Amino acid sequence: MRFRSEFGDLNSFVLDSLRGLNETIQYGQGEDRKKQMTERSERLSGFQKELSALEGAQKSSTNLVILGCSLGMLFLTLFLYGQGSMEAGGVLMSTLAMMGSFGPAAALSSLSNNLNQTLASGERVLSILEEEPMVKEIPGDAGGAAFTGAAAEHVSFGYGEEVILADYSLPVKSGRIVGIYGASGSGKSTLLKLFMRFWDVDAGRVTISGSDVRDTPAKHLRDMESYVTQETLLFHDSIANNIAVGKPGASMEEIIEAAKKASVHDFIMTLPKGYGTEVGELGDTLSGGERQRIGIARAFLHDAPFILLDEPTSNLDALNEGVILKALKEERGQKTMILVSHHRSTMNIADEVFEMAEGST
Repeated sequence: MRFRSEFGDLNSFVLDSLRGLNETIQYGQGEDRKKQMTERSERLSGFQKELSALEGAQKSSTNLVILGCSLGMLFLTLFLYGQGSMEAGGVLMSTLAMMGSFGPAAALSSLSNNLNQTLASGERVLSILEEEPMVKEIPGDAGGAAFTGAAAEHVSFGYGEEVILADYSLPVKSGRIVGIYGASGSGKSTLLKLFMRFWDVDAGRVTISGSDVRDTPAKHLRDMESYVTQETLLFHDSIANNIAVGKPGASMEEIIEAAKKASVHDFIMTLPKGYGTEVGELGDTLSGGERQRIGIARAFLHDAPFILLDEPTSNLDALNEGVILKALKEERGQKTMILVSHHRSTMNIADEVFEMAEGST
């Protein structure tokens, strides 16, 4: 188990180093990362040597027992041959039969050498499967009441001992854009996650269409909400398929329309394969702003009545920010939005604006 755990940690460290290669080179941390990798590899090698020694001892003891039994049979048959109780053919046959019978037993004894890592790997997988989710989703289909508004009512929430929200309330009326701005750490992103029910509140309640999100089927909740995060994750697939995550089975016309609303269509058309262009692992062939606009296109394609936008224009230039804010403003009345930003200027399209301070109440 120690070997498999160390092996997994080494794999994670190598992957982390590859993803942060640019930063490692920029800040001259190459030798330090190399030293850490060498230390981890040597520690893993130590575990491997320990396992090999145990396996060698087990094989040696098994072979010693087999050899002893075979010699014992040989001496016994020779003794019986000398007594005239056995013929020469019996001596040969008995000894060979004894030696041949240990094949399955030797294979069975070696099985433990292969099983020790298999069982340890299985234990690591089972430990993940046995994890209990902190938020248990409500089963059910997408049916339910139409969206009529949302609210946070006297909500308190914290990560461990750190209190983020304390007795906080926020009404969100249907068809309006609600702006929330404030400093980092004030709980803006956390509030959106509570609306999505990524976490459950410690006190109070969060409601969608008058119903507590803890009593709403997860599928219905996701169908009513679109969530644009600060960092958009892209899959190693085409741009069209990445946008289509927002609505599986969407037509190409729907994908293009969503991309136009997100001000990313013109950029996509400049690429060699257009919407069929592969974005690379984690979307590393695109800039942060381009990834963010694809994330916004997903939200438009999802076409949910309640849109949660967490810093949707943080990686965009002024021109593209203006285009996207204009597109969001045109959805006023048809969609309900919560727009989170550090910048007060982004709040110009909002119908209502709330400021959050650290430990908001």
